[in-house]
Amino acid sequence: MKKIVPILLLLVGLVSPIYAEKEVADRAIRCSALIYIELIRPEMAGLTAGEALMNRVYAYHMIDDNEDLEMTNGQITEAQTDAITKLTQEYIQGVNLAEEYRGCIYWMTDVAKFINISEYVATEDSTEESDAAEMELFLSAPTETTVTSFKNPIKTWGQQVDLGFVAWASQELEVPYKEAILLKVSEKFE
Repeated sequence: MKKIVPILLLLVGLVSPIYAEKEVADRAIRCSALIYIELIRPEMAGLTAGEALMNRVYAYHMIDDNEDLEMTNGQITEAQTDAITKLTQEYIQGVNLAEEYRGCIYWMTDVAKFINISEYVATEDSTEESDAAEMELFLSAPTETTVTSFKNPIKTWGQQVDLGFVAWASQELEVPYKEAILLKVSEKFE
């Protein structure tokens, strides 16, 4: 029995960081997906860099120490598509995504400030050393927003989410759950 307790403590210690990385990655890809939905609105085009930033946070937090230090754009796009589908299903079911969206935008801003995105340039000819340095930079970035006091009411953030989903569903492209999204939005604005 005495041997089981240390073994369990060791296992919990090994699993906790992995779980924490997965949790950060999940929140980052959901944030990226929310931003992507909002980007359909022309006035939100400034968030394009934020979407790419959160995709990188996702990718670096998903990389396993025992695997290559690389995640393909296809893998990131697939994860983002899955997140968009889940967010859309939640939106249709009436889940209020306003707080998540607000936290996402503030978190993205914190990451951009930490990385100093205005001066950050990814190297075209990356080396193993530069890739490792970039990974270290993104892994040391904030994993959630530091802001606790918000100047805009949560209702404003909810309206932003609604406008994003309206724009998303109003595209000429094939959008999953298009009719259900538009029905949900019309119910909200009645």
